[in-house]
Amino acid sequence: MVILIDYKNIFKMKKNTIYSLIGVVIIVGGGLLSIYTIFGSFNPFYVVVSGSMVPKINIGDIVIIKNNSFETSFNNLRVGDIIVFRAPEATTEDGKPKVIVHRISEIGTFLGKEVVTTKGDANPYSIPGIDFPLFMENYVGKVVYVIPKIGTISMILTPPINYIIMAIIIGLLIYSIRPRKVEHENETV
Repeated sequence: MVILIDYKNIFKMKKNTIYSLIGVVIIVGGGLLSIYTIFGSFNPFYVVVSGSMVPKINIGDIVIIKNNSFETSFNNLRVGDIIVFRAPEATTEDGKPKVIVHRISEIGTFLGKEVVTTKGDANPYSIPGIDFPLFMENYVGKVVYVIPKIGTISMILTPPINYIIMAIIIGLLIYSIRPRKVEHENETV
């Protein structure tokens, strides 16, 4: 048995791989640009992890926000709108402001600036430092859609499980596009 390496096919495979990668980059880039154009954010998807908005929004639901139109701008919010915001005083373990989904309960002014007070539907009252005072810089976006229960998957796939799964998928992709040796039986010419 003679093993021949078909360099012409290897070059063709590398060329196809490069074209595939360029295609993926164009599709992903176009998708991100479309999401930003439609919703005003590269990440308009937020997974709900607390029960403060039950029964309207449940744990594991995904909320989709919008913040790029006249209707969804901070100055046009109304009492009763559900918004996503960064809590003014509550932080996560790594020191970043907590991102909260609550309903607007009051709109007013404070120190000459428009200010919003929110409250979770399941909460008995607004919580100082979390629900108020909320200024424009705390506002992330207005909830325009709720997708029930889909966010549960991302809650399960937290680090390091999500990194392991991503590494396996990338490894399988690389393995599937690797160059292969072409085997031919002895041929007499």
